[in-house]
Amino acid sequence: MNQKSRIKLFAYSPLKLVEKTLKSPEEIKEYADYPVVWVNVNGMEGLEVLEELGFSGFFVRVLRRFRGSKAIVLQDQILLMAHQVYRVERGLKKEKTAFLLKGNLVVTIQERPGDVFNRIREKIRNEGSVLRNSGPDYLFCALLDATVENYVPIIEEISTSVERLEDMVLKRTDRELLRHIQSIRRQTFFLRRAIFPLLESFRKIRVEGSALFGENAKIYLEDLSSHVLEVLDLIESQRDMADGLLDIYYSSISLRTNEIMGILTVVSTIFIPLTFITGLYGMNFNPEASPYNMPELNWYYGYPAVLLLMLAIAVGMLVYFRRKGWI
Repeated sequence: MNQKSRIKLFAYSPLKLVEKTLKSPEEIKEYADYPVVWVNVNGMEGLEVLEELGFSGFFVRVLRRFRGSKAIVLQDQILLMAHQVYRVERGLKKEKTAFLLKGNLVVTIQERPGDVFNRIREKIRNEGSVLRNSGPDYLFCALLDATVENYVPIIEEISTSVERLEDMVLKRTDRELLRHIQSIRRQTFFLRRAIFPLLESFRKIRVEGSALFGENAKIYLEDLSSHVLEVLDLIESQRDMADGLLDIYYSSISLRTNEIMGILTVVSTIFIPLTFITGLYGMNFNPEASPYNMPELNWYYGYPAVLLLMLAIAVGMLVYFRRKGWI
């Protein structure tokens, strides 16, 4: 772990707290006597120091090679890999985060600065908080809970976007609107893929790592699984709403198309008799050759009469269509 990896330490007991940014990992050992030691590391470089802190070398290899969510439980230590999810300019981004527990030491490692643990830090600074008066197992669960809870504001943002699009999809059906709906669907799939593996990870910790947790922490672990299920339900709800928006979008397009086709059909129907009349008088029979060859061509008001007839037919058909409710 090099100098560029920023290391933040919290070592505390119910009555004493040390909060410090460390210059090197070797300083961690100076606080080993505290009941709880939490080390937060920004950067995945130099993971070999975990072995110096007593963690298995297998954990180091997993952290280097594996990017998905995973839980590994050994006799006296735990590694859980999860994803923190952030809002970025073009959507969502996930970051691999590792949670390790051994004895009184809790280590969190993330790929870049910035995390979702500020609420945990504030609770540790408060002497009267449950977290301050609990052990490392409880802190481990609280950090995982903060990671899961971070999904909720993102889901609320998606929900707000869905509500806004619900009003828009009935008014317009352009490609930009479709792009927004598809973006929401992709985000819900992204969130589900990021959080769903935690159910299996939490189950494995409860079953195989129960000896490393006290009674309060075990209850907290049960709540964590319930919390993940609640978040998954919220995600599924938003995905269903996005699918509903997509159905409404395509239904609106179909309705608009039918309306356009209806208008074109009315126009075509009106012009059928008009076309017949104009075609009839375009046959150019000579009225002088026979008294039956369109004598009205010689009428003084023949042309205006035909125009009035065509206008009457068009107006009559429009009135008829309107009464039928076709237009």
